[in-house]
Amino acid sequence: MIPIEETEQLSRKTGIDVLGRMPWGTHVCLFYQTRKDLIDILVPYFKAGLESNEFCMWITCEAVSEKQAKEALRKAVPDCDKYFKSGQIEIVPYTEWYFKEGTLELQQSLKACIDKLNQALTCGYAGIRATGNTAWVERRIWRDFIDYEKKIDDTIGRYRMIAICNYCIDKCDTSEIIEAANSHKFALIRRKGKWELIKNGDRKQAEKRFLDYQKQLRSLASELSLTEESDRHRIATGLHDKIVQPLIVSKMELDMLRKSVSSIERHEALSKICHSLGETIQSTRLLTLDLSSPVLHELGFEAAVAEWLVEQIQKKYGVISEFKDDGQPKPLDNDIRAVLFRDVRELLLNVVRHAHTHNVNVSVRKVGNQICVNVEDDGIGFDPDKVLAMDGKIAGFGLFSIRERLKELGGYLQIDSQPGKGTKVMIMAPLKQEKPNTGEKV
Repeated sequence: MIPIEETEQLSRKTGIDVLGRMPWGTHVCLFYQTRKDLIDILVPYFKAGLESNEFCMWITCEAVSEKQAKEALRKAVPDCDKYFKSGQIEIVPYTEWYFKEGTLELQQSLKACIDKLNQALTCGYAGIRATGNTAWVERRIWRDFIDYEKKIDDTIGRYRMIAICNYCIDKCDTSEIIEAANSHKFALIRRKGKWELIKNGDRKQAEKRFLDYQKQLRSLASELSLTEESDRHRIATGLHDKIVQPLIVSKMELDMLRKSVSSIERHEALSKICHSLGETIQSTRLLTLDLSSPVLHELGFEAAVAEWLVEQIQKKYGVISEFKDDGQPKPLDNDIRAVLFRDVRELLLNVVRHAHTHNVNVSVRKVGNQICVNVEDDGIGFDPDKVLAMDGKIAGFGLFSIRERLKELGGYLQIDSQPGKGTKVMIMAPLKQEKPNTGEKV
């Protein structure tokens, strides 16, 4: 293998406006949401590489298939087929690159990358330009894959390689976003419709800069979470206004028609239709509640939690629940209200799915300038230190993500649990502060 000499850090045209020109050894993490995001970044990236006499390799998965990748390249790259015929670009399924006879071989993949570079240089290419998608990576192998990414990041800087690793942001929790970004020199993410570049920099830099960088990522992850909540509310409102309400009106009209007909057969047929409509209305209402609680936006946090306890935990799962509210006014910013409700909902789902409990109690009270929410069960309990140390990767727990979301909003999470002794989770978050009255007349 042929490393880059220290004086040979030649910049390469990336084809991506926000990246511009980058030296060999650049390792980029791309956070995407849609197939269009991938195509918009990767097609000009490979177009620039092909035109710069670089060997190009696209490792695909279901996000963008081999066929879709070829079609996108053919639309953007003149005489694209000549590059395929000459072997200057290869499109490889992830199953062939990362696996050998069905077994994951990450170390072998790293060696294969160096071998590809040597072959490319021998054939007269300037170097390698590659991309790989991680949508196939399961949680059970996440830690191994991140270690693999770190080895690439430590190695790639010495060779004539440029790589973009693609992560679907909707499949990553906050901790995974941070880990993925930290294992690359740069991170690309779309924010408010525009692509932004976040620089990781030298890991030997001061701790403050590293913490600032992590704070940026937490902020972005929090913003994405709030955007998701807004979308869920919009969809739920649409379901209620455009589907549930018209269905209710239709059922009322059918009921009136059913009562007016004299034919027994028609009466029975209309009764069946009314019954079916009633079930559809109820199912759609439950779907709306799962997406976003209308009560949360109309009556507030406390009322929404109380309703969710009854409708979901008690009626759906059969777990006895109790809700207590101290009755004090607890004004919340819209963002904090949405995050709190999501977090409490996740905690309650964890209880019914994992705790093997018969009772769950939720209490809400005002403590100084904060709201305090306690979720308590009499289930099997667990070791909080072990769970949080694993960054929330125990299926269904998500405690790390809840803690990170609260931290970004100025709150915190406290867990009191032991195996066999149930669990008590306390959430604290800031209340909305009223603007002081200056006494000035307007």
